[in-house]
Amino acid sequence: MASKNTHVQAAVQRYPSLIQRLIAWQALALVLAWLALAALLTWRGVAWGEAEVNARLQRMATVLAGAALSPEAELQARMDSTEDAVMALLGLEGDVAKGLRSVYQLWDHQGRLLYRSANAPTTRLDAAPGPGEAPRWMVQRSDPGQGMGRVLLIAEPLETPLSAVLPLLWLVLKSQLGVFLWHGLVIWLSVRVGLRPLAQLAQRIAKRRAGDTAPVQVDRLYAETAPVLRELNDLLAHEAQRLELERRFLADAAHELRTPLAAVNAQAHLLLSEAEGPARHEAAGALQQGIARVSHLLAQLLTLARAEAGPSEPEASPVDAADLLRGRVALLAGLARPRAIEISLQAPDSLPFRLEHEGFCSIVDNLIDNAIRYTAPGGRVEVSLSRLGPALEVRVRDNGRGIAPEQRERVFERFYRVPGSSEQGTGLGLAIVKRMADRMHAELSFCDGLDGRGIGLQLLLPEA
Repeated sequence: MASKNTHVQAAVQRYPSLIQRLIAWQALALVLAWLALAALLTWRGVAWGEAEVNARLQRMATVLAGAALSPEAELQARMDSTEDAVMALLGLEGDVAKGLRSVYQLWDHQGRLLYRSANAPTTRLDAAPGPGEAPRWMVQRSDPGQGMGRVLLIAEPLETPLSAVLPLLWLVLKSQLGVFLWHGLVIWLSVRVGLRPLAQLAQRIAKRRAGDTAPVQVDRLYAETAPVLRELNDLLAHEAQRLELERRFLADAAHELRTPLAAVNAQAHLLLSEAEGPARHEAAGALQQGIARVSHLLAQLLTLARAEAGPSEPEASPVDAADLLRGRVALLAGLARPRAIEISLQAPDSLPFRLEHEGFCSIVDNLIDNAIRYTAPGGRVEVSLSRLGPALEVRVRDNGRGIAPEQRERVFERFYRVPGSSEQGTGLGLAIVKRMADRMHAELSFCDGLDGRGIGLQLLLPEA
């Protein structure tokens, strides 16, 4: 059992992992969500509207106005600390703030530059652009007041470069990295736990012994495992039924062969013990009949085995069904002649049709042979062939003693003999006909016999 489990695990390792597939899809979804967030932040970082920028610059001017009134000796420190405090409140510090900070300039009435931020130029932000130059800055002017003649200029570039947003994206990525790791752990655990019932089902199946067709039982069913378990148990049930039929077939075959073989053995012993004369000649005839019966039974068994094990879609070829049927009737007429049974055929001169030659011959032979065997001496057997729409119709009818309605379904079982039958037979003829008809997708049914008595069998065979 351990070796079997090892082989199963080795076989599983050769295939892609469903767990890895699910985790990969979840990870892809998280990465796509981060890319969408990064795209949104990038768009917001480089595509501010004019009204939004002006409003933000006005708020910044209000905050910096107090620091702009400081004495010149304290002005640099007060402005720097105020700007740093504002950026800290916004959560923009270090490299992230460098590309996103607004630029500031503080000028006096004499045109002196009293203060500028680290990223601001030395020329006035509100200066007119040179010839052929486009404006670079969006400027907000503010007068700190109190008659000091100072002007606070706050500006942002009209076009924000993408490189200014990259530090912010890196910050977002670092902040989301923990979320990604946590989501990955949750997904891994949930998928492992969620697929555990499938692993348990596989273990239950791996532990079963060969030939065990009992239904597989699990502790709990889920919507995903219930269909798999249902189909598996249905397959096991069909397999159990098939094995049971095979066991019954072997048992019935052994039983049916035992009687004629015993008779053959007895006749052979009698033939060896008898001297020349009528008794020896009679024993030789009985031995020949016994051997013929065994040979016929073996042929029927082989035909039935081929019918049950043959392909579900037999190969077909175009033939003249009327000519083929005439040949089979002529071949079997020798069985009817010793018993003075009249056998007739009603068929057109030619009837082209596409069918499986071997299967059709097997059906016709067994229907005619069965009708001859169970028709009293001097009776009649009629075989008819016609085209009924897209199907081929074959009827074999007789005026024998017929089959009671309650027995008709059972005659298609293997080795079943109608109670009270004295005719010699194998009980396999109609079983072969039924399985061949099913294999060829034909419809087999009973019909009326001849002269108001007997029985008939009708075959509707669709063109292959």
